[in-house]
Amino acid sequence: MRCIDRHDPSRARGSSLIIALCATVPLLIAGGTLLVTVTQGRRATEATVAITQARDVAASGAQDALARLAADPDFEGTFQLDLGGTVARVAVTAWAGDGVDNDGNGQVDDAAEADFIEIVSTGTVNVAFDQDGDELRRATRHARSVTEAIVRKLDLEIATDQALYVDDPLADFTFNGNAFLISGYDTNVDNTPGPNAAIPGIGVPGDPAGVISQLSNQQKDNVIGLAGWPSVLTTPEFDLGGTMDSLANLATLTWNGPDDSVSNASIGDRTNMVPLIAHAKGDLRLSGSTTGCGILVVDGDLDIVGNFNFAGLIFVRGAVAIRGGGGNKDLYGGLLTLGAVTGEDVEISGTIQLRYSSQAISTVLQQLSGGVVLVSWIQR
Repeated sequence: MRCIDRHDPSRARGSSLIIALCATVPLLIAGGTLLVTVTQGRRATEATVAITQARDVAASGAQDALARLAADPDFEGTFQLDLGGTVARVAVTAWAGDGVDNDGNGQVDDAAEADFIEIVSTGTVNVAFDQDGDELRRATRHARSVTEAIVRKLDLEIATDQALYVDDPLADFTFNGNAFLISGYDTNVDNTPGPNAAIPGIGVPGDPAGVISQLSNQQKDNVIGLAGWPSVLTTPEFDLGGTMDSLANLATLTWNGPDDSVSNASIGDRTNMVPLIAHAKGDLRLSGSTTGCGILVVDGDLDIVGNFNFAGLIFVRGAVAIRGGGGNKDLYGGLLTLGAVTGEDVEISGTIQLRYSSQAISTVLQQLSGGVVLVSWIQR
């Protein structure tokens, strides 16, 4: 019988080879799995990048349409925006004549849709189009995104029925001294008589007797206008809160604090009658020498001291205090306030001239009208 040599070198080499192969196979499998994972990750990253690019170009197309509408609110049509390999195809359509019930009220192209415009911007990445906008081909890594925006033509129409409106016939007034003037007689910004008929100096949406009782006999001829003096009359109720909300969205000058104090403010260009809309999100105190032209919206209380010369409209959600000391205070246009939640609503003290001015109001509203305001913005 032949004996087997357990120390045979050839047998040892075979065993080593088998062991090496067994060790290598899992590594090969792991390497292949890693390669698949890396490839899939790279594809996912490329897809994410393409989608992000498509969203960006779609938004850019919509922004371009907004800029065109700001310059020309009557702009309509389609255009293509090429941004270096990415393309936005943009359609701008006025609701007024598109034959669709856009607002869902059961009526097509009704008056409620007249001022609205729809923007649809489709952004594409790695998609080729011909000159007519028809798709020719698309790469493997392609993406598409759509931005939809609704805008409304900005046509500011604010009725002015009195020089000073207080949204509460039971408001608490403080009239100090005999140097103030609240006038409903139309006055131009150079102090010459304006073209319109007189309106009330002070208007409230109810019985004015409570306001009149707070004027002394020596102060009653300081409030003049329609019906002589004291010109304190019932005027139509004004949607002050809703108007302020709409105007605040259009502001180009904003104070964000809960209690802002501003000295020597310039709110628009009073000298050249170039207006802007300013918005204080809380209380606002104006001191020093304040000049302005436009619309001032104050969500809190308004306190005016020092010199003040403003042409336009002022809307206040809280109390108003216009106090003497530090110079004259001249407002050409109109002032409207909701009054304080508790306590004094209006304080008038010192040399204050508050005059209704159709010239100031029409100039401000005409110059601020004509653009568009964004109503909604959706990306998908």
